[in-house]
Amino acid sequence: MKISKMTQRSFLCDRVVVTVPTKWIELSQDDLRYVIRLLWIYGDTPDWQNRVRVAAFLHFAGIEVYHRTDAGWLCRKGKQTFNLNPELLPELVAPLDFLCHSEEMNVRIEEAAGHKAYDFELTELPFGLYLQLENYYQGFLQTRAMDALQKIAEILYQCQGESPEFKEEELFGAFLWYGAVKLLLSRFHPHFLKKSEDGAEITQESMRDSMLAQIRLLTKGDVTKQRYILEETDTWMALDELDALAREADEINKRYGK
Repeated sequence: MKISKMTQRSFLCDRVVVTVPTKWIELSQDDLRYVIRLLWIYGDTPDWQNRVRVAAFLHFAGIEVYHRTDAGWLCRKGKQTFNLNPELLPELVAPLDFLCHSEEMNVRIEEAAGHKAYDFELTELPFGLYLQLENYYQGFLQTRAMDALQKIAEILYQCQGESPEFKEEELFGAFLWYGAVKLLLSRFHPHFLKKSEDGAEITQESMRDSMLAQIRLLTKGDVTKQRYILEETDTWMALDELDALAREADEINKRYGK
């Protein structure tokens, strides 16, 4: 079997044309759900990248695999059958490398359990909910507790006190979405959201101290402003201010020393 590259997304496999996406933005909502489910299922396996890419390739290409033959894997696409040489898989799945980098996602499941999502960049998310998201996100990283994913999804899908039953890909998709937004926020707020250099362990106490410190900086110690900061100030505006304060502090430290 020969493979010739036709476009960035299409390949000719033994006279069978298959097309695959090369960017997150090219995924339909159904495809995005399928990919997130693959990441959820295979994420903890040693060779999860290959498993995800191969399964996704077969899905996007509409190929069914029947069994192994001397010539390779007997496959079917539509009414056509052909043999797929396993040695060609690395080239075939290479365009799907982006699936192994969920931190670069720029799409999310738009509706989950009957609830609509915030915009991807969370430009309208109140700062108080951002603080809650960060707490639940770190909590899941430490404990892998499903209730933390539930809380993340409830916030991102604007459930307003409801606790709907989300599907697994919706829960994990919410986690991946927020993880991607965290990277985006750090790029726009490099002074405030820079990585810790001391490698200190994140605990519930340290998270609470960090949250209170951020609120104090924004309210400048005026407790009467807390409600406005938490409920009426959007996340990006709050982080813009915190980043400006952090930049000023960095400049002072560089000029006068700590």
